[in-house]
Amino acid sequence: MILQALSQKPYGDPIAKLCARVLLLAALAMTGSLFASRDASAGAAMIAGAESANAGLSGCSNNRGKALYDCVANVLDKLSNEIGGKDVAFTRSALQTAASRLHAAVNKAQALSAISQCRALIAGALAKVRSLGGGYVAGWGGGSGAGRGLEAIVDVLGRAAKLIQAKG
Repeated sequence: MILQALSQKPYGDPIAKLCARVLLLAALAMTGSLFASRDASAGAAMIAGAESANAGLSGCSNNRGKALYDCVANVLDKLSNEIGGKDVAFTRSALQTAASRLHAAVNKAQALSAISQCRALIAGALAKVRSLGGGYVAGWGGGSGAGRGLEAIVDVLGRAAKLIQAKG
């Protein structure tokens, strides 16, 4: 449409057409950078949340049994809230489900099962992100920043499983 308007007199000038194309490309590049920025911020939020969760897990290490499961569940609930946003809906849902199952767990096997299922889901999403070269995976996040964020969350879940295995 811009090019049609520019092709009419007095804008039939080739320089004006070139300028319009450059402006259009610049607008497209800026839009693309906004999406890349969104992916990076989702990853940064996941990494920051994972760091906070690791600190929370350290505080859980004094507990045993049901108190430990509830403490870890609270950490996962907090983590899911810290990584909020529509781009990570499945990640949040997986964490919330694990937390809910941990609150309901009455023994080590149930608690480890809750963590393992969540970890498997998020690790699967991470594998998909990696196979796409760091591309976007709807609902899990995307881009290289989100890949690092998913890695950090998988690490938190691994640490939680080790804690439950040792003290559960």
